[in-house]
Amino acid sequence: MFVSSVASAATPPYQFDLNGVPLGQVATIFYADAFKRPYILAPEVLQDQRLVSLRVEGSADQVRREFVRLLDAFGYTVSRRDGLDHVAPKKTPPPPPGEYFLYRPLYRDVAYLSETLQPLFEGRFAVNRQVSVPGATPSPLSSPQGSAASLVSRDSDHLVFVGSKAEIEKVKLLLPQIDIAMGEVMVRGVVYEVQTGDSNGSAFSLAASLLKGKLNITLAGNPFDNQVSLSTSDFSAVLSALSSDNRFRVVSQPSLRVRSGAEATFSVGAEVPVLGAVSYAQGSGEPIQSVQYRDSGVIFNLRPQVRESTVDLVVDQQLSNFVQTTTGVNNSPTLTKRQLTTSVQMRDREVILLGGLTEEKTSDNSTGLSFLPKLFRSNTSEASNSEILLVIQLTKL
Repeated sequence: MFVSSVASAATPPYQFDLNGVPLGQVATIFYADAFKRPYILAPEVLQDQRLVSLRVEGSADQVRREFVRLLDAFGYTVSRRDGLDHVAPKKTPPPPPGEYFLYRPLYRDVAYLSETLQPLFEGRFAVNRQVSVPGATPSPLSSPQGSAASLVSRDSDHLVFVGSKAEIEKVKLLLPQIDIAMGEVMVRGVVYEVQTGDSNGSAFSLAASLLKGKLNITLAGNPFDNQVSLSTSDFSAVLSALSSDNRFRVVSQPSLRVRSGAEATFSVGAEVPVLGAVSYAQGSGEPIQSVQYRDSGVIFNLRPQVRESTVDLVVDQQLSNFVQTTTGVNNSPTLTKRQLTTSVQMRDREVILLGGLTEEKTSDNSTGLSFLPKLFRSNTSEASNSEILLVIQLTKL
């Protein structure tokens, strides 16, 4: 910091040469060396650490005018009251009372609209906020009318904006472009269990051979990948060609309609009771065995995100069943499953094949009289390979 006062305080003209001085100290220096009048500096002025560099010279009135301009540039004002100079922050006038605009959404929910538009405006959106707990199950019982819980959990069906007339006009222009219908898709799928062998290759190879021979359809992609696209939109013809081969067994044919960003589940099977955690009753210490029910069978889960020209689709396909446990906890069944989870990008009416879930089974059989030595029995061993193949077609609605 460099401070220089060339002339004395009693002999104007004055000259100030300041370099990198906090604004609060600048105000104190000017009043002490040039103005020689009582003053009051607001705490905000004294605590202002913004650095100032200036060079000014002249009479006391000239220096004062430059000083007032400096304070005004930094957001302060100088007023004379009761023989004192009061230096304080400028008082910002209160904003004019806002106008109200009520809007009833056509397609999107109120939370989405308000969260999208709020960063663009100084006004505010008045909506009821919904508080949710991840993984929580909604209670079938409603909250008492007028209680705080009922206000928190209630969805709002209207949007209220409070702001200036100019902002309201902008909101009116933007809302029709944002409050548009969310895209929906229809997803049709068929799950095949394909019996393969060492000579047949993979399920993709079998499918490619069948489709090319019967329909002259080619696979767009590498057959060694776990997903390929077909050069046709005729879903029924593809299914007919694959089902004509007895190695392709239909496991399920889910068909789901779902909107963009939502999640849909198709489940066919059973809920099997399995042993859960063991807890102990308070006081008696008696163990309590809990039982949980788990789904098994065919579970088809998907979540689309609709874009302008494509759809991002997350697919989760699971085939599962419970078998008797031979190791570990014998009183609880063992879940065996084959699961395929992937994310693909599809076009409207595109047909794709998803696969890669293989299973190998080996069975040993022995025939003959049990009391005879093994030498006189017939022992056979049979190995079988199977692969899950999922055929999907997506249609934008």
